[in-house]
Amino acid sequence: MPRSGSRKGRVLAAGAFVVAVAIAAVAIAMREPGPQGGDAARRVGAEDRSFDTNDPLERACGIDPVLLARLWRGSDGVHDQDIIFVPHEPNYVGTLAYTSHTGPWDYVAGVPLVLYGPGVVPERPPVDRPVTLADVYPTVGRLLDLDLPAREGRPLREAIDGSLAPPKLIVSIMWDGVGNNVLDRWPGWWPVLERLAANGVSYTNATIGSSPSITPSTHSTLGAGAFPRDHGVTAIKYRTDDGDVREAFDDIKPEDLRLTTYGDDVDRLLDNEPKVGLVAWQPWHIGMMGHGAQSPGGDKDDLGLITGKTSGVLVETNPDYYTAPWGKGSPDPAGLERRLDEVDRADGEADGRWENQVVADQKSNPAWVEWEADLMIDLIERRGYGDDTVPDLLFANFKATDLVAHQTTMDSRQMALVLEAQDRALGRLVDHLENEVEDFTVILTADHGSTPNAARTGAWAILTDELTKDLNRHFSIPKGEKLIQTMPAHGIFIDPTVAERAGASLDAIARYLNAYTIGMNWTDPEPPAGYEERADEPVFEAAFPTEILDDAMECAGASSRS
Repeated sequence: MPRSGSRKGRVLAAGAFVVAVAIAAVAIAMREPGPQGGDAARRVGAEDRSFDTNDPLERACGIDPVLLARLWRGSDGVHDQDIIFVPHEPNYVGTLAYTSHTGPWDYVAGVPLVLYGPGVVPERPPVDRPVTLADVYPTVGRLLDLDLPAREGRPLREAIDGSLAPPKLIVSIMWDGVGNNVLDRWPGWWPVLERLAANGVSYTNATIGSSPSITPSTHSTLGAGAFPRDHGVTAIKYRTDDGDVREAFDDIKPEDLRLTTYGDDVDRLLDNEPKVGLVAWQPWHIGMMGHGAQSPGGDKDDLGLITGKTSGVLVETNPDYYTAPWGKGSPDPAGLERRLDEVDRADGEADGRWENQVVADQKSNPAWVEWEADLMIDLIERRGYGDDTVPDLLFANFKATDLVAHQTTMDSRQMALVLEAQDRALGRLVDHLENEVEDFTVILTADHGSTPNAARTGAWAILTDELTKDLNRHFSIPKGEKLIQTMPAHGIFIDPTVAERAGASLDAIARYLNAYTIGMNWTDPEPPAGYEERADEPVFEAAFPTEILDDAMECAGASSRS
């Protein structure tokens, strides 16, 4: 985890956070970079960004072996996309205004990993050896002196001291999208995390370990102590055994995760006496906690997924496998309306808006962050987490930062403000644990980094709608048929029936993608400023059938070990 810069002031109490938002908005206006037009794009265009071949295997073999290994660990050969593509860095799939974040590069793979717990976790200098999210699973087992199944992950030995007390409660927190590049971009806006890192153990060379760098996969990696190649949750889009494509964990069902999690295993080893719970936003996040009653010998764990509705049920669950922490149909546990009103009035005007967004309709503002912290503290008190000597496990995903990164990029003032709100919420939670639980451990990390503004990096945003049309034209796909089932930000799911009729082999499709250029992807008469001389530049570093990953690993000399 990078070190934060200095910043005057202290973390404010919850009741004063409106003042914090207003002050921060003024400060950030002086720090946010202005638009750079096409200068960055011209700088990138001045480089040699051509390739000698369009052969899929040769292009795959040219990928950095470390990055290629992340792609390999992120594929299980069953549920993946048919074709992997790796945009030519800094390119990404999306638009110049709306970014995505999936890829093998260090800027999306590098994440903070901090363990903190007075009297439980030793205080050590920053640790710079390479570690991954998979290493959290065996570390929890060691902290609790339990023999968990052997997995890919290895214990974070610097965070373990057998002479210290075992924790009564382990709280695992995922700051969605807050990779090290986001912390580096906004030094001084996360003083609580900086304090926990200084008084616990911080792993400064932690990565998610695999690619796609995408939410369901990495949450499952943390929970299961293994990578998608073993746990099976390869991405948001997921090919089922019968060939259909749907979202992972659809309908809040945990069955897509092939391996148990430390939530499952600790619960089972202790005869279901531990309390286990998750407060999060989407079914994608349940892989960090586990299967609940679906796990053999398991029981129903607490699960509250925030729907974002301001009328009706605000927190959902799946009663087949989980318990609703606030009861069925609870309209507003912990007072969301109050938090929305506070943020609405932070600018001195009660107009229902914050930073040009409707506070009730969009989750990417401090109100939702503060409310989630309220929910977590309420759940700890309501259910008695950490009240006895049987260890409990609580999990959380804070989503607002990821939403901001997509909507306004990680370089926006909104990112700094929401990051600060998440840090403030972390402080409230830690204060509660220190006052009410005592022997606890907080594990804080992130599921991926975020993509900088294209005006800063010179990236080309690959337009998937246009690429889909171009593929259909190139392979003469009849009107009404679709060669592409879906095209997420990391690859393509092909309709095999349509492809076979069109004679569009995976190799042929990949070759076309390797030859695909900025000029082909942009259809207006004039390109955006800065891209005028880049029309012939390939948008992808490599595109290749997923089925040749093993061959690519061999020719690149890549290691499968993390």
